[in-house]
Amino acid sequence: MDTARDAAHRGLLKLMLRLPSLRGELHLLWPNDPSFEALCEAYEDATATLERLVRRPGDGEDGLVEEYRSVCQALESDVAIRCRARMERPWPDRSS
Repeated sequence: MDTARDAAHRGLLKLMLRLPSLRGELHLLWPNDPSFEALCEAYEDATATLERLVRRPGDGEDGLVEEYRSVCQALESDVAIRCRARMERPWPDRSS
């Protein structure tokens, strides 16, 4: 059975491929931030839906492709902002 954590991990891996310059920060955020895990899960759900829509579009779903592309880009942007903010923190706080 696929769990939310499994989906979140797949999302993390996709983000690592999509944002290679942030892989190190993504790896550090993963075990310590439950809200980041939720973002990864949302990214997995959005990219899986986008892939399905592109492969097998249904009637009346034409606008959904662009909508899901926008959702994926917004999630990528949120993740990048979070990683960069973490990188800008002083060293003693990096473990939190």
